Amino acid sequence: MSEIVDKTIHFMKEESKKYQSSQQLLSDSDTFFEERKKITRFVNQHFKKLKKDEIRALADEIFNRLNLKFEEESPEKILFMLFTDSLSELIPTPAPLIFFYNGEPLIKKHSIIVEFNLLPQLISKIEDLDPYKKHQIALQLFPEDEIIIEGVSLKLAQLNFLILNLLDKVLHEEVFPLDRILIQKEGKLSVDSSMLMFALVSVFAGMYEAVTGEKQQFQGKYYTQELSKYFVKIKNYAKNQLKDREEIEYLIYASKLEEKSIENRVITVRDYQTQKNVFEESIRRNDVDLQEKIESVFYLLGVQNINPVLLVRYYSGDDIIYYLFETFRRAQDEGFQTERFINEMKTFLKKLFRYPYISKGMLNQKTLDRPVKLFYSEDAVFSAEYFYFTHQYERFLDMSEIIREKDEEMTLKILLAKYFTGKISKEELAGWLSLSKSKEGQFIYHLLTDNLQNIPHDNPYRYVADLYTVKASHQDIFSTVGEEGTYTLILRIMGFYPFDQTLKNLADLRFER
Repeated sequence: MSEIVDKTIHFMKEESKKYQSSQQLLSDSDTFFEERKKITRFVNQHFKKLKKDEIRALADEIFNRLNLKFEEESPEKILFMLFTDSLSELIPTPAPLIFFYNGEPLIKKHSIIVEFNLLPQLISKIEDLDPYKKHQIALQLFPEDEIIIEGVSLKLAQLNFLILNLLDKVLHEEVFPLDRILIQKEGKLSVDSSMLMFALVSVFAGMYEAVTGEKQQFQGKYYTQELSKYFVKIKNYAKNQLKDREEIEYLIYASKLEEKSIENRVITVRDYQTQKNVFEESIRRNDVDLQEKIESVFYLLGVQNINPVLLVRYYSGDDIIYYLFETFRRAQDEGFQTERFINEMKTFLKKLFRYPYISKGMLNQKTLDRPVKLFYSEDAVFSAEYFYFTHQYERFLDMSEIIREKDEEMTLKILLAKYFTGKISKEELAGWLSLSKSKEGQFIYHLLTDNLQNIPHDNPYRYVADLYTVKASHQDIFSTVGEEGTYTLILRIMGFYPFDQTLKNLADLRFER
């Protein structure tokens, strides 16, 4: 294989020496097409008998060895693009080819998509495809633990690019003739959008039929016997791609990279206002019960992305814990209790434990004691944080004794747990807190001593103090640190000191207590 790489690089460098600039190569159509033919012959001679995965690996190595500068128009760049075009036109096609440039992925697309700038139009059309069918395809193609962790919104975005990449393969292998898509008007080539959309819809039909077994029929105003034949042909091509486990895994990998580099929906998913809208919509639903409301939020956004500040404002600790308990149970029963699932749940729980468990009166009727013990018992700090979050302060204090290195947060929680369990008085707690260097400890000290107006100016919790003493309104604080920042500060304090009624009122909880 290394011999092919060496021959290709030598060939490319020798060819590029013929041209002083990219313009010299592009300006003369005869020269350009002759060069393209020469590259195609070279590719057929050296790559035609190779497997797809071998071609992909060799193309990547050649790209890295050539050390191209994509910001510059050079003969080397043009020749490499022609080379990748020829590789992609092999049957079966190795498309889409993946390259990494300055750490960013470049996913090679069919020249029709590139030259006619069809990507925005295609993505828009794919977005408009039947949402129910897209959900069904996503649920079958992506592992359940991945959907729970990353959320179905991101999976649907990645599915959009998977559909695009399957269409790209259809174009490269001319499953649907290109002369039906490319049309000539007044001596100029253009794209017949209706035929391109026909190919796209046919791909989608094949994907849906492959995962559900539900027969898809050709419908539409463009129906002809010939197009009906191509509908079946494209549909079967897409179905065969999905049956090839190795190929579909590669296509999904390429689609994830492409989605992240172009759309990157995770940024939208993690946006505070976007998530707030999702939470608001969930609590207004009348067609489902409470647990289904919570499940719909987690399902859409994903454990990895969900904002814990919004979560504890919109749903009680009782209901959150019950949902998480059921998720662990389902993972065991339904076979998605993977290492990634366990690790991502731990990461999420660590974020959640920074905020308060606000009960509706069913505190610890359902607990996570079993999964915490089963999966995370070796992490004493995590276990201690869990006990504190769930108000199991005696167990927290027992666990804290085996933790050798205690940070400021742990030290503060030990003091508060001793107070909550009656081991020290309010006066003793205040005395210890007067020595606290943590911002939270300073706030709680000033709260206990009715002295919030004198909280240090460099303490960010002064904004909570201003709200608490009615020195400022929520809108006043929103204008300074934003809505998310305001509620984060309030709920972070409550994560240490969860029983103060005024703090609960300031948190504007969206569930009935």
